[in-house]
Amino acid sequence: MGFIEKLKLLFKVRKPATDLINEVRQVKSGWKTIPFWVSVLGTLLAVVASLKGLIPATSALVITTVLTMFYQILRGATKADLTSTKPVFQTSEFWLGVLSQIANALTALKTGGINPTWLATASGLVAAAMAAGQNLAGQQPSPAGTPLITPSEK
Repeated sequence: MGFIEKLKLLFKVRKPATDLINEVRQVKSGWKTIPFWVSVLGTLLAVVASLKGLIPATSALVITTVLTMFYQILRGATKADLTSTKPVFQTSEFWLGVLSQIANALTALKTGGINPTWLATASGLVAAAMAAGQNLAGQQPSPAGTPLITPSEK
C-alpha cells in the first residue's frame, strides 16, 4: 500500500471515529440528567411527606419504587447506544437504587412499619428494574450497515 492509499484510508477512518467521539461526549453522566433529579427529589419528597403524615407510608413506598424503576430502565435504554459501560458500583442507577432502599427502610422505621410483603415486593421490583437496565445498557450497538444475526441464524 502506497503513501497515497494510506492517506486516503486515514481520511476515510477519521469521519466515523470523530462521529463516535462526538456522540460519547453528548451522553451525560446519570446524575446530570433531569430524570435522575426527578427521581431523587420525588423520593425525598415522598419520604418527607410520609414522615410528616401527609401521605401513607405505603404510598411513599410505591412512589419511591416506581420512580426508581423508571429511572433504571430509562437509563439502561439510554446507555444501549454506547459501546462500553461502567462497572455497576460506579453508576447512578446503582446509587439511586441504594437511595430508594434506604428511603423505604427509613419510612418503615419511622412510621411504625410497613407490611413486610410490600417491602420485599418493592425491593424485588427495584432489583428487577436494575437488572433490566443493566441488560439494556450491555447491549452493544452494531456498526452501521451490519445486519443483526440472531443465535438461531448462526
